[in-house]
Amino acid sequence: MAAAHTAAGEPVIVFDSVSREFGGKGRVVRAVDDVSLTVHRGEVFGVIGFSGAGKSTLIRMINGLEKPTSGTVTVLGQQVSHLSEAKLRPLRTRIGMVFQQFNLMTSRTVAGNVNYALATAGWPRATRKARVAELLDFVGLADKARHYPEQLSGGQKQRVGIARALAAEPEVLLADEATSALDPSTTGEVLSVLRRVNEELGVTIVAITHEMEVIRSIADRVAVMDSGRIVESGPVYDLFSNPEHAEGAASFVATALKDRPNREEAARIRARTGGRLVTVSLKDSAAVGRVLGHAAGYGVEFEIVHGGMSATKDSSYGVLTVALNGDEQSVQRFIENLGAAGALKEVAA
Repeated sequence: MAAAHTAAGEPVIVFDSVSREFGGKGRVVRAVDDVSLTVHRGEVFGVIGFSGAGKSTLIRMINGLEKPTSGTVTVLGQQVSHLSEAKLRPLRTRIGMVFQQFNLMTSRTVAGNVNYALATAGWPRATRKARVAELLDFVGLADKARHYPEQLSGGQKQRVGIARALAAEPEVLLADEATSALDPSTTGEVLSVLRRVNEELGVTIVAITHEMEVIRSIADRVAVMDSGRIVESGPVYDLFSNPEHAEGAASFVATALKDRPNREEAARIRARTGGRLVTVSLKDSAAVGRVLGHAAGYGVEFEIVHGGMSATKDSSYGVLTVALNGDEQSVQRFIENLGAAGALKEVAA
């Protein structure tokens, strides 16, 4: 099963000022609102946001299941937003799809589900058996070929779904909440397979999710959606360690990661410690440790009251909230020194 060899980093999905509206007669809902973004070949691009943010509508426009009301969607060099159903069919064979609820045919075996996808894509009967075996081996289910979906765990069903999506050797894989129906122990199995799909096969992945673990584990870049708009986008590390927007991205990241105290938690911490609260995003935990180690020299007492270290696909990051006590001038000088070790933000009263 060989990876596709094409120009690295070229744009494979481009949204240009795309909006999608539903309804009419005075009641119009804008599910996607003036979105522009580019996904490059070979990357894993994540889209996150609360339920109703417009994520699923966005992904359905990539394979032409939804048409934009305005703007253009270009996929693999073709303007999907202007293609007829007949012209969309060959393009869709180059785009795989993994669904939240697996969508397996219960009357067919695991091998039969994958074989059906190959038949639909026009693969000759003579080559299908070997391709099915290759795919099931890739997702770690070679021994389940004769099983039926009801005999599988949720994670195994989703791995069958991935094998089926890879059947026709797509260049792009769309994963729409691919792990949200799974428990934490099987989520890791599925994420591991998706990571291999990207790294070993060179397939570009667009992952729509509300789960930070998905983005943190496999994504290279991420966009945050809120009320149909992209409120922030960039490398995963930058978003998690220091989201820029007070509304939208920062509120979603804080809620999902729980790595910063919310207003109620901050009030309780402040009441208990009596200290001034600051949150520092760690790019170098050793540097922060050195600064904290000199707190006494400033006449400042500190207590780490929230946060810790985490990891993205390629690096580690951390967010610590610290309560500081001392006279006002000493605390201010210490905060300035602490800010040199990482992005710092004072927790509002």
